[in-house]
Amino acid sequence: MKLKIFKTAIPIDSLTRKYLPVDYTDAFACKLRNAKKLSADELQVALWTVMPRWVNALFKLRNALVRPFGLKTDTPEDIDEKLKNMISNQGESVGAMSLLAKSENETLLLLSDSHLDAYASIHIATDGDTQTVTTITLVKYHNRFGRIYFFFIKPFHKVVVKSGLKSTLKRLLK
Repeated sequence: MKLKIFKTAIPIDSLTRKYLPVDYTDAFACKLRNAKKLSADELQVALWTVMPRWVNALFKLRNALVRPFGLKTDTPEDIDEKLKNMISNQGESVGAMSLLAKSENETLLLLSDSHLDAYASIHIATDGDTQTVTTITLVKYHNRFGRIYFFFIKPFHKVVVKSGLKSTLKRLLK
C-alpha cells in the first residue's frame, strides 16, 4: 500500500479546537482505503514508542543540548507499556507527557514544560471504506525561550511527524 502524507486543516470535530488559539499549529494526514481499522490510541502509542534510528538520534541530540537549560529530557524505560496504560486507563503521566482528552476517534496528549506546551493528537475520521488519519500539533509558548526553542525545532518537527506517521502506518498495516 502506497502511503501519501499531506498537509491538511485541523478536522472540524477535533478535540484540539478547544485549546485554540495557540502560537503554532500543523496537521498532516494520510487517507487509507480498504485498510484494517485503526484506533487513535493504538496509533498514538505506536508513534511514540517505535521511531526510526535517525529520529532517536535527533532526540538524543536534543536532550543533550537542552538538559543544561533545565528542560525535561527523561524517557522512562518500558515507555510503550506506560503509554498504553496512561492512554487506556487515563493513568499517570509518562515523563512530560499526559493524556489530556479522548474521544471515540481521537487521542490528545499534552507535553508540558516550563518553556512551552505541545499538544499532540491522533484523529481518525471514517467515511465508508476510507479512514483519514490526521496528526495534529499545537504549540503554546510560555516565554521567550519557548519561542526560540521551537524556532530551531520546527523544521525537524515537520519532517519527524510526517516520517513517523508514515513508518507507523506501514508497520501497523502489514
